Amino acid sequence: MLSVNHLYLMKHRVRETGFNWSKTALVVGILIILPILGSSFALGQTVPNRGLRDLQEAFRAVARTVKPAVVNVSAVKIAARQTVPDLDPFFENHPFREFFGDEFFRQFFGAPRGTQRYRQQGLGSGFIIDPRGYIVTNRHVIAGADEIQVTLEGKKKFKATVVGADPKTDVAVIKIDGRNLPSVKLGDSKTLEVGDWVLAVGNPFGLTQTVTAGIVSAKGRSDMGILDFEDFIQTDAAINQGNSGGPLVNIEGEVIGLNTAIYSKSGGSVGIGFAIPANVIKKVVDAALSKRLAGPGGNNNPPQRPFAPRKAPAPARQGQPPQDRAFPGASHGAGSI
Repeated sequence: MLSVNHLYLMKHRVRETGFNWSKTALVVGILIILPILGSSFALGQTVPNRGLRDLQEAFRAVARTVKPAVVNVSAVKIAARQTVPDLDPFFENHPFREFFGDEFFRQFFGAPRGTQRYRQQGLGSGFIIDPRGYIVTNRHVIAGADEIQVTLEGKKKFKATVVGADPKTDVAVIKIDGRNLPSVKLGDSKTLEVGDWVLAVGNPFGLTQTVTAGIVSAKGRSDMGILDFEDFIQTDAAINQGNSGGPLVNIEGEVIGLNTAIYSKSGGSVGIGFAIPANVIKKVVDAALSKRLAGPGGNNNPPQRPFAPRKAPAPARQGQPPQDRAFPGASHGAGSI
């Protein structure tokens, strides 16, 4: 160990020989510290990037898993209206036409009235919960429909029948004839926490297989004036008209909600969307498949086997653009989409 005098002498000698010890020590210290600082900065950059990449890969995995099971639901209503009879050409310039009016002449001298039939089409989303073709959607998507057509991601079309529809929760179960269809799992919505990542999948504005991301903004939203029974999950994931019936999924790829409504003054997403919890969906599905629930156009015949979701092979990914089905009143506040 060197004493204080030794240090002083050494400095003194250095000063006498012209060698600057303090500058040399400073340079050596910088050379030693720089690699350490550089590795620290590199580590600080790597850790966040790695976390972001992991999150990105999780989103990709969820999209790959869920998208094939999301379908386009087209509800067609056959409507009729009477056609106005054409006036016989002989009476076009009749002198009494102005006096009696066109309606009088059409009634007595016009061609017979006819009935014109036309199709009203509304489009929404849905998701397959069993490879045998059981699909969950919103009741308001299919209400009053004379025909229901389901288009899979591969553009293959099926006619669907209503198994059950619950007006209180706005959940409906429909069925198509299929085998080994891609399906998704219903998760436990009770495990959700505010702040959890969620993804919404559906067909907004005719853009099929659209995936948006957000978080759970709130739970247990009620008194919205939308349904008789309300226990909504609120999310800021972008949900728009046409998303009705599509799934809200967690980061594990499990369906934890059924996208149903938005709050908007313009009709577009403002980051306030509402989904029916998966645990409510499960109750409606069980009731529908056990013959305890039917609905308009519903089929009371129970399935041949008890409902048991099964995993199916993943199909090729394709798409079919639908049109939008707007919901009256959605542009003035909270309303179905």
